[in-house]
Formats: sequence, structure tokens, C-alpha cells
Amino acid sequence: MDSTTSQVNTTDLVQDLVLVGGGHSHLAVIKQLGMNPVPGLRVTVISKDSHTPYSGMMPGMIAGHYQYDEAHIDLRKLCQFAQVRFFQSQVSDIDLEQQQVLCHDRSPIRYDWLSINIGSQPATQSIPGAENYGIAVKPIDVFLARWEQTASQLTPASKVAIIGGGAASAEVALACQYQWQQRNGSSKSPHFTLYCGTNEILPTHNPRTRKKMTALLQQRGITLKVQHTVASAEKIDKQYQLNFNNAQNSKADEIIWAIHAGSPQWPQQTGLACDSQGFISVNPYLQSTSHPNVFAAGDIADFSQQPLAKSGVYAVRAGKHLSNNLRRAIMGQALLPYRPQRQFLSLLMTGDKQAIASRGPLSVSGQWLWRWKDRIDRAFMAQYQQLPNTTKTTKMPADEVAMRCGGCGAKVGHQILNRVMAQLNITDNPDTPIGLNAPDDAAVITPPANKQWLQTVDYFRAFIDDPYLLGRIATNHCLSDIYAMGATPHSALAIATIPYASETLTEDTLLQMMSGAVDSLNEQNTALIGGHSSEGAELGFGLSVNGVADKGQLLTKGNLQQGQALILTKPLGTGTLLAANMQGQAQGRWIDQAIAQMLISNKNAAEIIYHHGATACTDITGFGLLGHLLEMLKPTDCGASLELDQLPVLNGAAECAGNGWLSSLHPDNAKAQQGLSNADDFKTHSFFPLLFDPQTAGGLLAAIDADRADDCLKALQHSDCPHAAIIGHIDNRNHITLQTVEKL
Repeated sequence: MDSTTSQVNTTDLVQDLVLVGGGHSHLAVIKQLGMNPVPGLRVTVISKDSHTPYSGMMPGMIAGHYQYDEAHIDLRKLCQFAQVRFFQSQVSDIDLEQQQVLCHDRSPIRYDWLSINIGSQPATQSIPGAENYGIAVKPIDVFLARWEQTASQLTPASKVAIIGGGAASAEVALACQYQWQQRNGSSKSPHFTLYCGTNEILPTHNPRTRKKMTALLQQRGITLKVQHTVASAEKIDKQYQLNFNNAQNSKADEIIWAIHAGSPQWPQQTGLACDSQGFISVNPYLQSTSHPNVFAAGDIADFSQQPLAKSGVYAVRAGKHLSNNLRRAIMGQALLPYRPQRQFLSLLMTGDKQAIASRGPLSVSGQWLWRWKDRIDRAFMAQYQQLPNTTKTTKMPADEVAMRCGGCGAKVGHQILNRVMAQLNITDNPDTPIGLNAPDDAAVITPPANKQWLQTVDYFRAFIDDPYLLGRIATNHCLSDIYAMGATPHSALAIATIPYASETLTEDTLLQMMSGAVDSLNEQNTALIGGHSSEGAELGFGLSVNGVADKGQLLTKGNLQQGQALILTKPLGTGTLLAANMQGQAQGRWIDQAIAQMLISNKNAAEIIYHHGATACTDITGFGLLGHLLEMLKPTDCGASLELDQLPVLNGAAECAGNGWLSSLHPDNAKAQQGLSNADDFKTHSFFPLLFDPQTAGGLLAAIDADRADDCLKALQHSDCPHAAIIGHIDNRNHITLQTVEKL
């Protein structure tokens, strides 16, 4: 490959900051880094959820006063704004010696600087049976889903037990009761009982607040039992039983655990200094007392200088200090001490739109407090939902910007390649006597006897900032052409472009991307036998893939027959969603679903449609559904009828397309509408633009005999293609017509 030498205007990245968790403190860090980047710093956020709940609005959300998006911050969108990499994964451990974050489902992630803000959860592990019976109030998304299911099955005769005694237990009890009453249009409700292990509820609040809450619970018909410490929980017949330290017991149809905060187990297993409960010990600078390049804030941190309540208030207010000290540490400046206030105003929600305010000896209540808190909470959310337009650069001084070579000088260094390849679990192929197992100037393949040999190649720029996922998705995309022809992938050569960075960061990026590619290749029994890597302005990846098929058994595009059903195995919309995501206009959960679909290979779908007698097939990729369907029809005299309403579509895709967030390839693809006989009748249909939407790792479009189509569809839906659908039929016209369900 030829290239020329040019001056690069981007800056080499030289350090890695990894933020574990999307908690309240890290929100401030991400935004501040977006507004004012640190030169030469690459930032990565690791979170299992793309939407972060705001703790201050959770009681209101449970009660039904807030919709999901009002009470959640779109972490993926915030990272997009800040030009911060977002890795959706769950951390399982940290290798402090190698400075790597370990996750359940991907290769390790390196760091120079690490910050942890993962919050806390009810310490259910401290009570036998609590982890198996009932539901904890955190994680909030799990609680909301479980309560939604439970509430629909409860009757006024049902019993609900809330275990706690702090503010969270009282707020949840009142919110759940209110939500059930509003849903069922009744002043009656299931029997809620709040069990408190202390002598009084709200032990950290003043007597007036405790008295107000006790009276309110009584007024609402919620039973309060103090000095009832739960010793264990079990299930007897169809009910749960709570056993108390006072030798009493009680039965309930549901248990809600809102007890004292506990830490996940993995932080204390890492070797970080932790307190007796597993919370990470930090000094006055929010810095680990044992590892100075590790910071922590929020509930997960033990601020030993001053015991702090596990409250979102402290996590929010620590965010600015954490952001400043991370910046100072990275830039080699002196750190500033964090001095949290000793008291803060608590606003306790009461289910309905009222609240109780508590601070020191102060206690007041009323509807005006709810309105005041609502304004405060919405103002906080607006900081992260209404993001400013800003130009973000990570430039270094001009004398530090290197002239990068082209030609062979642009290749990734030999030592980097050797180290990366040594860490990959590459599967050997006996048909490849010379490959990565015995590297030479070229791979040598012995084609299997009596087989046809297929070759295809694909490559594209990164559409997602996670190189591991890029490697996985791009591999699925590249192998799809082989599956579409009824063949089996055999081997592949990789083509990788790595953005300019320091040697360490270059190696890490290449390792992440190649790990993703190799994981997908191994899952599909395809051997990596070589490839080429180079430096470039942006991340890119592709594969040249070899495949094999029995002679005479290939599926081609044009072997269509009258009356056949057209089955599409995956939903449409990745093009418009990715275009919207690039502009920060897509909801994080929409991108989550799109990624989940792109991670599904077409291997199983190909086997199913082949087994059910498909005579023609293609994969839906860059030219969109209509463009690829026209390719199928072109060599025939057939036409097709598409049922527009039956198209499987990704969540948010129609909305993004309707708002004009279209792929740059969309205008060219849209020229294919000349193949439609009645396009003008359907241009206002919300699915119409998706006919031309280019797909990444899209599904297969197969022609199946009508009498076998339903069985094929069921098999696909029971496999890994739950959105598969019959979207039309082959007919004897030489053009494509659009229909809707109503017109059939």
C-alpha cells in the first residue's frame, strides 16, 4: 500500500485515565474533561450501564412522577460530547501491578491513572437469605423492573416488607404505596410494613424529623416496627419469611431490602487498602492510601478523615474536587484537600408531591419543598442533558508534535506487533502450514479437496470508540459475505489502522481491537493467518476472508422463484443510529441495542435458512435493504412486494431518520428508489428512509419457499434472531411495490 509523508495535526496520546463507574462524581469529571481536555490524555469510562440514575430523583421515579429519561443521565451521550471512550462492561478485578482493569467479557484495559466511582448497594450479603429472597433497592434499574412486575400482581390483601430504617427505606415505602394506589385508582393498598433494627426510624436525623416521618407512616397506613433486626430470610411455600433477632418472625409476599450500604466484593480483592466493610480507603485528596495513581469518590470511598454518610449529596459535591485533583495529578501538580461539609440539607420524599426537609435541628414539610427540590433536581440534570457546543482538542505544544512517516514507515512497530500477537489466543488451521504459527512473507493455504474457494474483503473507519467492540463487530461484518453464500469461513487476514499515540497506547489499542477480532473469529472457527497494521489519523479495521463451500451448493443472489417469501433476519437502522450518535443525538439505550445486534454473527441464521431450502440470499450492508434487494432482482425477471410495516427496526431508528440524522451514504443509496413502482405513496411512512439505510453487520435477506417460510421464521426467532420477520414476497413483476398491513 502506497502513502505519502504528511504533517499530522493531531497530538500523540501519552497517558491513560480510566474511570470505573458512571457515578455522580464521575459525571463532573467527564464533563470537565470535555470542556477543558488535558493535553496528551486518553480517557476511558467503563460502566455496565449506559444510563446513570440520579439518586435524588429515584423516589419520585418509583412513585411515577418522573419518566425514565427525566431521571437518568445518558452516559454514552455525555462521553460522546467529552470525546471520552465509553466501554460498556462490568469490572471484575484490577491488576494493580500491571495497571490493568479486568472485565468479565473483554480483554484487560490498561491505565496510568485510575478513578473508581461505582456507588454502593444494600449489604444483603450480611443477612442469610437476603440475596436470594426479595429485591434490593439498588441497582435501581433492577429494582424498578422487579417492582413493576410485582406491583401488577399485588392485591390489597398482599403483604410487603421493607427492611431498613434510614431515609431510603421510608422514601421507598411511601413511593411504592403511592405508585400502587395511583395505578389501581384506589385509596387502599397492600399492607406495607417497615422493619427497623434501631429504636427509632431515621436515627441520623433530628427528633422533629423522626416524629414527622413516624406520624406520616401511621397516617398512610404503613406499619412501623422498630427494634426488629432481621436475622435471616427464607421462603416457605409461596411466601417469604423474615426471622428476627428477637425470636419473632413474619411472612410477606415481597421483601424490599433498603438496609445499610455494602461494597461489592471485588475492590477489596484487588489489594487496594480498604476499611473493614470493603470500601476503598482514601486520603484527604480522594487518593487511595495504598496506591497513589488510584482515586475513589462517592459511596465506594472510605474518607477516613471524616466519616461520611453514603449519600448522593457527597458524591455530587466530591465531583469537582475529584476532577481537579485528577487533572493536577496527571500534570504533576500539588493536590488540593477535599473538605466535605459536616451537615447538609436532606429533602425526604413522601410518595405524593410533598417532602420533609431536615438539617441539624431544622425540620419543615410541605408541597413547596417538593417543588423546590424538583427545580433543584432538574437544574442538576440539565447540566448533563443540555450539553454546550464546544471545540475539543488535545493538542500539545508545537515542538512536541512529531512528523509521522508514510509508506512502510507508517507500519506499527515490530516489537509492538510481537507483544500483541503473543497475547492473542489464535486458533490454528491445519490447512495453513505457513501462517502466524510459522510466520513468513506470506501465508500458505492448502485448499480442502473438492471444495470451492471464496474470497471477500471489507474495511471501514471506526464507528464506535471501543476498539474491542470494533474488532468484534467488524469481524462479524466481514464474515457475513461468506455466510450469505451458504459457505463456511476458513481463514482471514487482518487490516488494522491505529491512531497516532505513544508506543504504550498504540500497543494497547491494537491489542484491544485484535482481541475482539480474534474472539469473534474463534467463535466462528475461522483462523487468523496474518495481516497488516499501520498508523493513521483514525482507528480502522477490516478483514480479507477466505471461505469454502461444497461444489454446486452455493447460494447466489439471483436464484429467485415466484411466490417465495423474503425473510430478513436482523432489524434495520444501524446507519441512522450511528450517524445520530456521532452528533450526540441518539439515546444511549438505542446504541446499546444496535451494538447487541451487530455482535450477533450470521452463522446460525445462515445454517437455518440453508436448512429450510433458501434458494437465494444476500447480506444487508452498505447499500441498504433496497439496494441489496435490487441486486437480487437484477439478474431475474422477478419483482418483489415489500410490506413496509413488517420491517424489523431498531429502537430509535425511525425517530433518528425522521429527524434527518442520516448516514453520509444514504443520499446515494436513496437513488435506488427508482426501482420502486409506488415510492411517492410511501415517502411519509416513518420506515421509508430505512429502506436506504446502510447497515453495519446487518442481517441476511433470504428467499424461502412460501410453504417453509413460517417454520424457518420460528427457527430463526428461537435462535439468536428474535427480530427476524417475513417482509415481503417475490412476484412476477419486474419492479418493487410497497405495501402496508392495512393495504394487504
